[in-house]
Amino acid sequence: MHPQRNRYPVIFTVLSLLHTQAIASQAVTAGWVEKAVLYPSGTVFHAKLDTGAKTTSINAVDVEFFQRDGKRWSKFKITNRDHETITIEAPLVREATIKRHFGKRQKRPVIMLDICIGNVRKKEEVNLVDRANLNYQLLVGRNFLKGDLLIDSGSTYRLSPGCPD
Repeated sequence: MHPQRNRYPVIFTVLSLLHTQAIASQAVTAGWVEKAVLYPSGTVFHAKLDTGAKTTSINAVDVEFFQRDGKRWSKFKITNRDHETITIEAPLVREATIKRHFGKRQKRPVIMLDICIGNVRKKEEVNLVDRANLNYQLLVGRNFLKGDLLIDSGSTYRLSPGCPD
C-alpha cells in the first residue's frame, strides 16, 4: 500500500475537528431557559431550549384555518407570563409529524416565526400545539439552536434579548 494514501482520512478528520471547533467558538452559551422575543410584536416569552426536540413549538390557542390568496393560513392567539396576548396570522408552511412519548405520533400545523434569543435572530419553523399545561409556552428546538447557541443545562437566563428590531 502506498504510504500517502493513508494520510487522507487523517487530514479529513483533522479538518472536521477544526471546523467543529470553529463553529463552537462562534456559538454563544445559553441557559436551558431564556427570554425570547417574537417579532414583529416584540412580545417576550420565557422559552425552554430543548436539544431533545428537533423543531420549535408554541402554545397556540383559538387556532383557525382559512384561505388567503389561494394559500392555507392560520390565525391563533399566544399569551406570555405577563398575560400579554397577541394574535398572529401566518401562512401554513407544512404539517409536521411529531414523535411523542411512548412512540405516539401527532400531526401539527407549522408556520414561520421571527424569534430572537440573546443576539441570535432567525425566522424559524414553529409548530402549533396546546402547551397550556406546560411551564413554558415556547419550546425552542435544535433547528433554531444549531450553530449559534450552546446550552448550559445547569443555568438559566444567561442572555438578554439584544436583536435589532
